[in-house]
Amino acid sequence: MKRVVALLLLLTLVLPVSQVFAASQLKDNYSDAELIGILIADGYSAIEKLKDGVIKVKVDGSTYLLLNDEDGDLQAYFAISDAVISYRDINEWNKSKRFSRAYLDDDDDPVLEADLLADGGLSEKHVTEFFGIFLQSVRAFVDFLVENNQS
Repeated sequence: MKRVVALLLLLTLVLPVSQVFAASQLKDNYSDAELIGILIADGYSAIEKLKDGVIKVKVDGSTYLLLNDEDGDLQAYFAISDAVISYRDINEWNKSKRFSRAYLDDDDDPVLEADLLADGGLSEKHVTEFFGIFLQSVRAFVDFLVENNQS
């Protein structure tokens, strides 16, 4: 009986502390300045806030946008203007890939986007992993464009 009481007492002390700790690790949203700080801490250096909610990141000569929505959701964006590709090939990309979507913009330039929803909360690790995976997707997308270029 003493063991059960001791265990219950321990759980009532430890559980609330662990819940508070876990909750403190997640945020509903990040400010642009916080996102810039997270990216800098992750090793990115060419970062510029273009306007509220729009952060430009240059990596290896390519430009990426990180869009910070008011509800906390993040969107990564990459476009390339010197590739000609059919919408059928873009559809093939979308059928065979996860974590991103491609489309042709109003100028028929290929675009790749990805979303990170903040519904369950975000951590700095979520942000850095999301952006890193997006960069990997862009590399694969550029290879795909080269293979399917119709110019």
